[in-house]
Amino acid sequence: MPRRLPHDHDEMRARAIAAARAAISEGGLAALSARQIAGELGCSVGSLYNLFVDLDDLVLHVAASVVADMRAALFDEPLPADPGAALRTLARRYLAHARAAGRLFATIFEHEPRHDRPTPAWHLAGIEEIFAAVAAVAGRAAGEGVERRDVEALWAAVHGVAALAVRDKLAFVARSDAETLVDTIVARFLAA
Repeated sequence: MPRRLPHDHDEMRARAIAAARAAISEGGLAALSARQIAGELGCSVGSLYNLFVDLDDLVLHVAASVVADMRAALFDEPLPADPGAALRTLARRYLAHARAAGRLFATIFEHEPRHDRPTPAWHLAGIEEIFAAVAAVAGRAAGEGVERRDVEALWAAVHGVAALAVRDKLAFVARSDAETLVDTIVARFLAA
């Protein structure tokens, strides 16, 4: 019989998130189960639910960790001084991060919770922080008059290419490789 939580709350949450990340990386969201994670932690499913409201809450925390990874992948290394080159670099980094994260990337955008709770403000704020930083670079690159919706369209298009590339489905809609497509998307944005 699994024992009670042997470590402090924060440590066990971190271990649960790490175990869930590993499970999702290996088998996708469908491979994640509360019983499996509790078993890896050496605790009961009930103890796992003392750490997270439910499995959806655990997935949300995994997604938040992937957002943090994304922020690091996009902005930890310096960007080129030229704003257009910086924007192209961000698009390429986003694509590279999506590929490197693989199935984890899907936790941000594809998980469908089994409840009707709104997405917590702290999670949305993490995503908005990344978008605001991208928008600042895009604004410098495109100049005066760029509107949020323009940057939203740019980044949605880059995301679409990345999402298709991660699932190896890009060939269904394009002959060009993903890098060429994101470069083209950025070039068209800058030329508008």
